Amino acid sequence: MRRRQTLVSRIHLIIPVLAILTAGIFGCSSTREITQTPDSLLDSARHDIRKHRYELAIETLEKLRPVTAETRLGGEVQFLLAEARFQAGKYPEAEMEYGAYLDLYPEGSFREDALYKSALSKVRQIQKTAVGLFYLRTYIPSDRDISSLRQTRSLLEKYIEEYPEGKGAGQGREMAERLRIKEGEHELEIMAFYLKKKQPQAVLARAQRILADEYSERIKSEAREMAGRARELEAEKGNTPTR
Repeated sequence: MRRRQTLVSRIHLIIPVLAILTAGIFGCSSTREITQTPDSLLDSARHDIRKHRYELAIETLEKLRPVTAETRLGGEVQFLLAEARFQAGKYPEAEMEYGAYLDLYPEGSFREDALYKSALSKVRQIQKTAVGLFYLRTYIPSDRDISSLRQTRSLLEKYIEEYPEGKGAGQGREMAERLRIKEGEHELEIMAFYLKKKQPQAVLARAQRILADEYSERIKSEAREMAGRARELEAEKGNTPTR
């Protein structure tokens, strides 16, 4: 009789433990299944970006990209890949990802941000940092490849044209003007080089290009001055007797 009571007691103890283990197994399985859905993974990537865990977000989004292509989530996945790379300071990759978003989803809901950030990615690539005793200052040098300056300005102007009242329009106009000034300064530096090399025709060709474009009056004034010196040099060459 005592043995039977002991067995019954043990059974009563085992049943709750089994119930707990069973609930845990099915609970974990259910949770795992939920967290692996595209929606939940995308939500996880959004959270990682907010928490500045960009590499984790990129890893998740890269896995999601082929799965969500041509679905309702595809555009946001592509855009967030660009955002995560931009925030991580990977500007060439970010520019490429923003460009891919604009190509794949030209009417997408993130178009305004993608267009502006694409231009901003190029700006970050051509910027340099000046280091002083008590400061760090970013600037755009005028000795950069002029094609990069023009491409960046063209992207900014496209954004401003499409979104004249957009949230980045004010800063975009300011940056576009700064880039135009840098382009003009770059052209002036080349003109000075050709003057030093006594190549007046090259100087005059550059001057004509500057005067025909929408550069500031300061840039145009310096171009006119160098063009005048180039004409004087040309006249001197014409008056030099041949040997």
